[in-house]
Amino acid sequence: NNSRTEITEIVLRLVQTNLWSPVEATDLLKRLVEKCQDDTAVLKTLHIIELYHVSEAWQDENGRTVCQFLESVTPEDLLKELDCLMRKENNKSLEIVLDEIREGGWLDDIALKKVHDIVKAVQDQIKKQESDADTKAQGDEEIIELQKHLEKLCRAVHQCKHWWPRVTQMISWCLLALSKSGNLLEMETGEGKSCVIAMFAAMRVMKGEKVDIVSSSSVLSQRDAQEWEKFYKVFNITVDTNTDKATDESRYKCYQSDIVYGTVETFAADFLRQDFEQKNIRPNRKFQCIIVDEVDFLLLDHGVQLTYLSSDITSLQHLSPVLAMIWSAVSQYALVATNSKTFLRGPPLPFYRTLYDMIDTETLNIENPIQLLQIAEDNGLVPLGFTQDLFTSDKNKLKHLINSVNQDTMLSFFSTVEQYLPYQFIPYILDNQGCLHINLSSNKEEKLQTSKDAPTVPFLVLEDGLCCSLYESEDIINPSIVENIRQHIYFTSSDGKIQDRLSMPGFLQGLIEEKLATWIQNAFIAIKLQEGREYLVQNNQILPVDFKSTGIVELNKKWGDGLQQFLEMKHLLTLSTMSTITNFISNVSYFRKYKGQIYGTTGTLGTESDLQFLIELYPSLSACRIPSFNRKKLFEIKGILKNSTEEWKDSISSVLKKQINPTTYRNGRAALVICEDINIAREIHEMITGEVPGKAILYIRNDNEVSNISDYVLSPGDVIVATNLAGRGTDIRVSKEVNDNGGLFVILTFLSQSTRVELQAFGRTARKGQPGSVQCILCSNKVPLTLQGTKNIDDLKDRRDLFAKQKVKHVMKYDIPEVILREKLFSEYCKILFSVYQEITDKEDRTIAVAIMNEYWGTWLQIKSEQIVQLKEIQLLNNLQTDIGKAKYKSETNESPLSSIYHYIRIANQMLFDEKIEESARLFKKAMDLDKTWAAIAFYNHAYCTIRQRKENYLEDSITDLEEAKKSLLSFTEAWLVTAQLVMMSNHASNTSNEKSNFQKNTDIKCQVLKFFEKNITSTIKKLEEIKER
Repeated sequence: NNSRTEITEIVLRLVQTNLWSPVEATDLLKRLVEKCQDDTAVLKTLHIIELYHVSEAWQDENGRTVCQFLESVTPEDLLKELDCLMRKENNKSLEIVLDEIREGGWLDDIALKKVHDIVKAVQDQIKKQESDADTKAQGDEEIIELQKHLEKLCRAVHQCKHWWPRVTQMISWCLLALSKSGNLLEMETGEGKSCVIAMFAAMRVMKGEKVDIVSSSSVLSQRDAQEWEKFYKVFNITVDTNTDKATDESRYKCYQSDIVYGTVETFAADFLRQDFEQKNIRPNRKFQCIIVDEVDFLLLDHGVQLTYLSSDITSLQHLSPVLAMIWSAVSQYALVATNSKTFLRGPPLPFYRTLYDMIDTETLNIENPIQLLQIAEDNGLVPLGFTQDLFTSDKNKLKHLINSVNQDTMLSFFSTVEQYLPYQFIPYILDNQGCLHINLSSNKEEKLQTSKDAPTVPFLVLEDGLCCSLYESEDIINPSIVENIRQHIYFTSSDGKIQDRLSMPGFLQGLIEEKLATWIQNAFIAIKLQEGREYLVQNNQILPVDFKSTGIVELNKKWGDGLQQFLEMKHLLTLSTMSTITNFISNVSYFRKYKGQIYGTTGTLGTESDLQFLIELYPSLSACRIPSFNRKKLFEIKGILKNSTEEWKDSISSVLKKQINPTTYRNGRAALVICEDINIAREIHEMITGEVPGKAILYIRNDNEVSNISDYVLSPGDVIVATNLAGRGTDIRVSKEVNDNGGLFVILTFLSQSTRVELQAFGRTARKGQPGSVQCILCSNKVPLTLQGTKNIDDLKDRRDLFAKQKVKHVMKYDIPEVILREKLFSEYCKILFSVYQEITDKEDRTIAVAIMNEYWGTWLQIKSEQIVQLKEIQLLNNLQTDIGKAKYKSETNESPLSSIYHYIRIANQMLFDEKIEESARLFKKAMDLDKTWAAIAFYNHAYCTIRQRKENYLEDSITDLEEAKKSLLSFTEAWLVTAQLVMMSNHASNTSNEKSNFQKNTDIKCQVLKFFEKNITSTIKKLEEIKER
């Protein structure tokens, strides 16, 4: 019975995957039953057919179909001969591969003939075992030259790797070599893209060019550079990687190499170091040829990505109290969800106060929450006199009274209050797992369906008289938070400060008012981001994770616009100063620097809309899909869609065990389980550890000791649990026994963001002509909200792909124009900046002038962010010319373009170092007059200048300056203590450890530094007074 169940399951899979029609599958099964001696033989035969992805249309080299083959063999020889037939299946010939390319319409006959002539000549030479240098080739000079190059390269590969490049690799190389203006090739995963890239790069170097090779991650770039270094040495070609260079000297040395492997972020950052920062990184390296591995990821998924070098600006330290105030307000909210909907939950408040906050009290003439409580008393929901008692009670009795109201009473209250207010209230309660459930009577549900006039208001009913507002979006909350924070900020000037409000330097007013709403949005994003999914916390740092595409932990990336700081507050880490973006370059602009000499390979080039997107961005590119060198033996099992997390995990576990454990018709296999993020991977790994017969390997980090999963060779029973880190460009090695038993089995446990990303994950198996199988096992409550509600896994993928197509259109219509505008503005700014580099010869003076200009430009860019999104190009370019011109003039005359005291202090400090005491004192005085609240350093150093000048009453004047410095220090101390208090209060519930957090330790150090400075000033004043009395 078990055998027949298994037989039925395999036949169903053959039909479900469209390899066989129901009629033909039934006929096949009938023939097998008649031919085979027992059910086990039938099972083993069906297993081979499934394993090698044999369809009803399959034919062997003699033109026999499967059914015809069955008729030609004896029952005793059936399994042996069928297995032998599958294993010895020949690779495709040159002619067959070119015919498949021709059928796809990718190349014309002229190009195909050139490729044929080159590859055929090289194949003939290789068959002779030795290169015949005296052979006189016939035909076109270009063809002859490429024949010679290809032969040399193939022999070098054989010398280093002990195998010859396959016909598909030679064809791919030819297409790249013949292209004059860039070419993108789709080569299926496992077809040897890295070999094609290395051979093509070597040829371009031999022609006198420098070649840059871009990978999707630092792991892959370092792997490929090491793997092909010996090959390059055959031709005396030098190679290096730029992703592991930490100093400018090492970067300079790297770019002296003929070939440099790296990521686009590192190439772009090094370009900015050279071009924007004027460092000596790649001074003589031209943009001659770039080869992009995983071209779909870099040109499609990350096409509009901006790379920038962060600019730390001293004055932005003043933003910490504002960010802490935002975090204090926003952290009162939390995410809660039903099975299909997510809300932001407000802070728990007395039920009548929650109601007051949820309705339009001004229109309804409700002046006080107590008026709403009176409704409860009037309807007997709370005792008589309850409202009066609440109004007159002390704090402890007040809490007791509120807590006496139970959940049922509150639910009745919200139902009753609908008779008084023009709203329909939708109450939710929490279950034991923290999931929201709507709590409506049948009458209320009917009323909701029929009445559409009154607005609906959702809320969460807790226990003890407390409720929470529920918001479908933070956009509803943002305006009130913005207004509240604005009311609590005072921008200082020469007049001093107003008590009971948070003081901010006046020159930051424009920036704060423009960016406040954006910072609040990012604070809500910080609440939503999950550790172990979008980021990690390590060594007192927030490390972003590219979990959607590569799974890479991005060690050198920081989030902007306050998001980094909010996450640091969330985890009580040392608070960094917000950086300003003053320089940037998009992937599009960087690739365009190669003037069409862009070459790339990928396993998944994408849909027609994806290709159209690429052609619009890079008009000179052509593309071609390369057939596989052998018939693809990937078997995709019909996917599973579960409704709950528990069912989903159980399904993963049962499917995994079934696939890797031995059966009656095969021995054990190995598996790869790809999870959406680090947290889920850890959960799945913990679940299967001890449950699988082999090793359970966790692969979630690219920066630790298990960073190269390719070092492992998986045996039957072994399982790798990984993130997308194993889903692109990673070669998972398995033993011969695993391949004999069906190859690697891949489970994809989440819905990838596109078919391309999904196919990359599937491409970890059935590589290099070996068999393999894959299956999607998804959970409906883990797919994006926009896709939830779909019951069928195929429909789910169709809707996913539709959204992906719409996203490409959105990028082309909105994102690309915005990126291009930003880069136009940056280009205009750079023209003025470079004139500063040329006009100022003194290194220190130039450094200060450039820093001041960059700070002005970075602030200008942020203040104009809304106009940039609105694409007001002409207006922005005109404003930029005028504003930057004025800023440059002010900088040249030792004036601050931003009216920032720190500009004056920085210039004055340099003049003080140069012994220009008079001019230094004048600039310190400007800072003091501009904003005395924050001018502690200016007062202190001005006192020093006054003593050095020894003018009339210099001792009294210097003492006065030092007293003002002490007052100013109080503002710094107060600002930091406010920051610390707000952050600690916001994290009070989560901070249960007795050990001080990094944030607290850093607070102590800052306070100690300020106290030491104050003590130094006090001591100096005392000594000056003693001198004065002599």
